[in-house]
Amino acid sequence: MLFLGLAYFLDDPDALILGACITGLPIFLVIHGLFREVPLPVRFNRQRREVCVPRADGEYWIVPWESVTAAATQHSSVSQAGKATMGLLVIGFENPDPLAKDDNKHFSLGFNCGGGTTAMALWECMRSYMEIGPDAVEDQTARFDRSKGIWATYLDDLIKAAKLRGWLVTALWEGFCGIFIFNTLLIDVLERWKLNPPPGLTYPAIIEWSKPLPSEQWAKRSPELEAAIAKREAELAALPQT
Repeated sequence: MLFLGLAYFLDDPDALILGACITGLPIFLVIHGLFREVPLPVRFNRQRREVCVPRADGEYWIVPWESVTAAATQHSSVSQAGKATMGLLVIGFENPDPLAKDDNKHFSLGFNCGGGTTAMALWECMRSYMEIGPDAVEDQTARFDRSKGIWATYLDDLIKAAKLRGWLVTALWEGFCGIFIFNTLLIDVLERWKLNPPPGLTYPAIIEWSKPLPSEQWAKRSPELEAAIAKREAELAALPQT
């Protein structure tokens, strides 16, 4: 729309060529992503303290939770426009098969969540779910149920945002910017198309693995992790209170 506007007001068709060169590849990637098959989810089983990692060709790994690694990366660049900071959260999984080939020993997921504190907060949500319980994190899976229409869902989001930030900020951010800049309604349409319902793990063994266990059969933390948590809690308790 920006380049169409420039071409119209400047009466310069070269702006359309420039716009096609800049936006052509991103538009192609978006269209390709919309029509490709939705990847299977990584499933965290807190009762077994294991993670199911789907791989290609119907393969999957059952990875011990305590072997999962996380790294929050962040880098900054400075230009005439100012300072720009970017980063992501990388979660790594190791193939539990000791005979796995070198190109099938490691798998990682990257989340473009901004890096730094934001990346660590995202990891804390996963860690809290596994170590504390589902009540420690907010359940956002209802957004993929979509039992209400698009406008009704949008209105619920506005009311929820207004309770947190007030109606003035909500009207500017979720209202004006959400519709006219970020096109929230279109995002809702695409999410309903691709993620309603979300893809599930259909492996028979994983369906059985995903079933709830009696509380007495829940896996426990390893002694090494218990010691590490106790040490870290002692370090935090020794810090000055602010």
